[in-house]
Amino acid sequence: MFGFVVLQGFSGASKYIPLLGAQKEAPPVIPPIKPVKVSEISANVFSAVYDFLKDLLEKSFEAFVSLKDFVETGEWFISSLKNPEMRALLGSFSLRFLIAFLAAFAVSRTLTVWLRPKINSFLYKGKAPSPYNKANLFVATLLCCVAPLVFGFLFYAIFRLLGPQTLVILEIIRMISSGAVTIWILLNVAHLFLKPASDDHKHIPLKRKTLASAYRWIRRMGIIALFGFFAMEVGYLINLPASGERLLLQGSTLIILVLAIFMMASLHDELKNYFRKELKKPKITPLKKAVLSYLGYIYIPLIALIMVSYMSWITRKIDPFQSIVWKTLLTVSVFPLLRIASFEVRKVRILVFEYYLRHHFRPLAFFIRHYGSQLDFSIILLLKLASFILILELWGWDPTYLLFSPIVKLLAQKSFSIFMIIFVALLITRVGNDFLKRYLNREKKSLDETKIQRLARYKTISSVSRNVLRIAVWTPAILLIIIELGVEIVPIIATVGILSIGLSFGVQSLIKDFVTGFFMLLEDAFAVGDLVVINDQMGRIESLTIRVVRLRASDGALYIYPYGSITTLCNQNRDYSAAVMLFKVGTEANIDEVFEIIEKISSDLRKDKGTKSLLVEPVEISGVNEVSDYAFEIRAILKTKPGQHFKVKWAFNRLLKKYLQEHKIPPAIPRQVSLEYRIEK
Repeated sequence: MFGFVVLQGFSGASKYIPLLGAQKEAPPVIPPIKPVKVSEISANVFSAVYDFLKDLLEKSFEAFVSLKDFVETGEWFISSLKNPEMRALLGSFSLRFLIAFLAAFAVSRTLTVWLRPKINSFLYKGKAPSPYNKANLFVATLLCCVAPLVFGFLFYAIFRLLGPQTLVILEIIRMISSGAVTIWILLNVAHLFLKPASDDHKHIPLKRKTLASAYRWIRRMGIIALFGFFAMEVGYLINLPASGERLLLQGSTLIILVLAIFMMASLHDELKNYFRKELKKPKITPLKKAVLSYLGYIYIPLIALIMVSYMSWITRKIDPFQSIVWKTLLTVSVFPLLRIASFEVRKVRILVFEYYLRHHFRPLAFFIRHYGSQLDFSIILLLKLASFILILELWGWDPTYLLFSPIVKLLAQKSFSIFMIIFVALLITRVGNDFLKRYLNREKKSLDETKIQRLARYKTISSVSRNVLRIAVWTPAILLIIIELGVEIVPIIATVGILSIGLSFGVQSLIKDFVTGFFMLLEDAFAVGDLVVINDQMGRIESLTIRVVRLRASDGALYIYPYGSITTLCNQNRDYSAAVMLFKVGTEANIDEVFEIIEKISSDLRKDKGTKSLLVEPVEISGVNEVSDYAFEIRAILKTKPGQHFKVKWAFNRLLKKYLQEHKIPPAIPRQVSLEYRIEK
């Protein structure tokens, strides 16, 4: 496409050069674009499309194959060949042109061969950091421009030194040299990126085969553009008529257009696969994702736009259709731009506002950070509204009429009311959840073990409280939204009431479980991790829901109890646990010595690393609990942390056996009494 742009730009600039006093035909006047009205479209869509395509083909055929242009160009060419002065002018011009061109090309080509290794050295990526690679890439691009610039300077200078020249010829040579330099620079830059020496010199993430194919197509287009431009400039020198100029311009641009379409079609599959692979990467940036998505679905319409633009240029009859295509592409481009804008809004809020306000206005910084997602949503919503208004303006709709019409006013009022209801409900829900979260976080600081157990119970009911809060907030919010939509709410409430009464008989046990469970959780009856006895079954609570409690027994069995079926509940994790020790000694034992042994065991337990953190208070010796004919039963109590009494009891019994044996405390052995009966005859 760069060849197409170069041809049109240089041809337009050359029209202002006075060529030997020749009279040029005035360019055709482009009619203004007429707006397409919906009422003018035929009711029969197929016939309208057929008529449009038929008219398009006729205009295109007339533009390409104009017999008048061919006849005028042919007559001029024959008359020019018969003119001796024209033949002499062409001969001298061609000889000097060829000598200057070959000399300048030889020098610039030698310079290119000398610069190629240096350019490749700058292109080598290696392990250099990214900024260093970008600087080298910029230097390599500048070196690619050296040889074409030298060619243009030498070509113009040598041609001027070969003999006296007129101002018109020098101006034509200047235009030819500038056009050749421009095309050569573009080809060198294309060679730089599309034909790397190796994979280490490649800067475009496509296969080298694909890049080489793209370079071949671009080179062909550049050569066609160069020869077409040269032919038109020579035509200006020899007074080529407007018909011949039109044939050269349209013919060369047609060839370039066909080559560009073939190039884009041949690269479509490879680019589509590349876009798909890049979009699947997990660390792709939002900007790159938006651009690649847009290029993915705009590729084929872009080819159609190029064709339509060319047809519109040569026929000057389908400007409305071209305008529709451009408007469609601009409308589609809004979506990736909105995605990019969304990313930039978040980035600016995080990097600029929060960072700046954190050092100057801490409360406002906390507000922006805490409600950042809501602020981003509001700003992005305003951007989408502005984009919608711009799209309406682009397609010729009056936004003021749409925005201030009665229907839109009604919709805006209802939408605003519904939006405010949803906003207030979200705000209340968010504030309530934040209050619960802050309360739990505040209670967590500097708590002892007992309060941490209470905190665990608070966390257990936090999810239930959040659900209750959502139900309490969103139920009236939904009813208010229904009222705003103009729906009668009384029949709905009556129907729901009747259904609830009918369902209450069928789900009576379920409702009982819900209500009982809620009040059990609210009253801190138990929490996750507590050691409890439910319906004579001991275990630890594994999880709680609003309907059932899951109890894990010591043997690994899982018991599930609905709250409504719980008849007895014993929580052994309430504040503290007690390890009750009952043991017997013989009646010959010294009771005071036994009490001293118990005190010593308690002291050892408070010093032991495994048990000192489990004890709450020193041992409490109750005394002799029971007396029999052979033993004294001693009772002692050790208060422990909740659920830790088993470990303390095991350690106490181990030390008790050791000290009783060391102090030779007689064990409690039941006395045996034997009775012997004899019967004497």
